[in-house]
Amino acid sequence: MDQPKKKLIHKLQYKYRLVIINDESFEEKLSFKLTPMNVFISLSSAIVLFTVLIVTLVFYTPLREFVPGYTDTKTKRNVQQLLYKTDSLEQVLKAKELFYANFINILEGGNGISDTASQNLPTK
Repeated sequence: MDQPKKKLIHKLQYKYRLVIINDESFEEKLSFKLTPMNVFISLSSAIVLFTVLIVTLVFYTPLREFVPGYTDTKTKRNVQQLLYKTDSLEQVLKAKELFYANFINILEGGNGISDTASQNLPTK
């Protein structure tokens, strides 16, 4: 089992030369000595660096507003205030409905709704 690992590591350390040549004049423009291990490490590092850059841009710039699930803090605050106001309006509406139901009951000759309904009225 050691032999295949040693062969793989040995193959990854072979040196290759990458040469860029001008096709018309055969002039050598660039030359690099590369190993498969160096290429793999370079590509992996570039991918990790690119990922960190993208994540940093999304988290620390206004770009996060375009990501589903992330909203602006002002928007969150406005939603909370609207929910609070809606809840308050619902309570007031229920209290007024109880009042009108009691009023109609009294006008029709009834005794009115029991006193427990007045406990649901909001205080000002």
